[in-house]
Amino acid sequence: MYGEQALPYLINAISGQNIFAMLIGVIVGLVVGAIPGLTPPMAIALMIPLSFNMPPETALILLVSCFAAGIYGGSFSAILMRAPGTSASAASAIEGYEMTKRGKAIEAIRISTFASVFGGLISGFALLLLAPPLARVSLLFGPSEYFLVALLGLTAIASVSFGSVTRGLISGLLGLFLSTVAIDIYSGFPRYTFGIVGLESGLDIMPAIIGLFAFAQGLELSEGEATATISGVKKLSWNLWPKLSEILYVKWSLMRGWIIGLIMGVIPAAGGSVAQWIAYAEEIRRAKPGDQFGKGEMKGLAATEGSNNGVTGTSLVPMFVLGIPGGISAAVILGALMIHGLQPGMRLFKNSPEIIYTIMWGFIFANAIMGFIAVFLARTMAYLTLFPRGLIGPLILIFSVIGVYAGSNNVYDIWIMFGFGLLGYLMNKHRFSPAGTLLGIILGPIAEAGFRDTIIVSHGSPFSFVLTRPISVGLLVGIGLALYFSLRPKPWQKELEKEPQSSDG
Repeated sequence: MYGEQALPYLINAISGQNIFAMLIGVIVGLVVGAIPGLTPPMAIALMIPLSFNMPPETALILLVSCFAAGIYGGSFSAILMRAPGTSASAASAIEGYEMTKRGKAIEAIRISTFASVFGGLISGFALLLLAPPLARVSLLFGPSEYFLVALLGLTAIASVSFGSVTRGLISGLLGLFLSTVAIDIYSGFPRYTFGIVGLESGLDIMPAIIGLFAFAQGLELSEGEATATISGVKKLSWNLWPKLSEILYVKWSLMRGWIIGLIMGVIPAAGGSVAQWIAYAEEIRRAKPGDQFGKGEMKGLAATEGSNNGVTGTSLVPMFVLGIPGGISAAVILGALMIHGLQPGMRLFKNSPEIIYTIMWGFIFANAIMGFIAVFLARTMAYLTLFPRGLIGPLILIFSVIGVYAGSNNVYDIWIMFGFGLLGYLMNKHRFSPAGTLLGIILGPIAEAGFRDTIIVSHGSPFSFVLTRPISVGLLVGIGLALYFSLRPKPWQKELEKEPQSSDG
């Protein structure tokens, strides 16, 4: 039904000015997303002033194109340098960078491109065809569901803790503790701020990501042999479209990643930052003997890249239909929507179908364009793997500082990033899990807010309240199964631990 209503507006999306808007949005999104510290919401906000004199549909196409490309752009630096450009590409830094170290940077980029482009396309068609029904699904999620979704995400800590679950759980608990640092928004009481003004608003995710991954990686590269390269290869293959054998190898991982992304996108406040870890943990739970998780497994990369772009379209569903943004990027787009005199809701579909459906078609075409532009950009960025470690290490350190400051204009964030960088460096040396700590920081506030609100709405009886909600019960079952499969012995991991350890940090 909704597809039939949308079809007449397809031709509107491919007008000259709309195609030009897609090109600008995709290029800006890819470049900004690839720079650690510069986020898709920032790129979208920078584009808003340029959109003032555009027709509403063209302006919104510019912004949603920037959003889709920005999420994918973060994967370049994550895969090539272990420096995630966005919070939604942090999980990709694990398997993607390990593939780069093994001389498979091009293979990693091409499966990332395939997973991201088709994830965005599938998500875009879900937005186009199923927006109103999916919006009604998102209304079924209340505080108890948000709390349990966060707990489901936290179960990934046991999966991503290669070598020692105990160390992984300690890392996760550290992240949960750090997520409490701030002034409590309900009581106004400062928690673990020690009178430092810069800690009163909490520890932002981007300084944590850049510190734990990028800055720590820069320190490790700086202490290695100066003339060696990251991957050890001297030249690169330029076949940037995945082989049929590679697609068949990861086909089920792609499917699971896309499905998880579609589902998590509908849930406000979840998004790619949560979806990627759930998808990655699910692949690890399904691992078979011979898989190389933690050492460059393509299945893990395919799942994380498919999930974080599978989120993009469906995260716009509650924003367009209900006026409830699914994340920070969607919130910025919502502001632009209202600036152009459009009120989100079902009236938007009834009164201005030519605008909303043109935007949706534009989002789909932008993902297709992103695939072509990404190939050319990847050719340039892949040369970073040929740079000597003595050059690339200090460059990562410098750009980490620049990126964090450019992202917030806050000197305190630089010091926070330094702290996380040193922490990440030491955790890598002693085989703790920076990914577990990051998961705790991301999911801690969601879990705390959901738990607090559940206690309030249940009038002090959270357990009976949760058991009366079917989705909550389903999530509880999912958490139990996730814990069981995460904690049981893993034959593939025992086999992997028998292999000689790489001397490269």
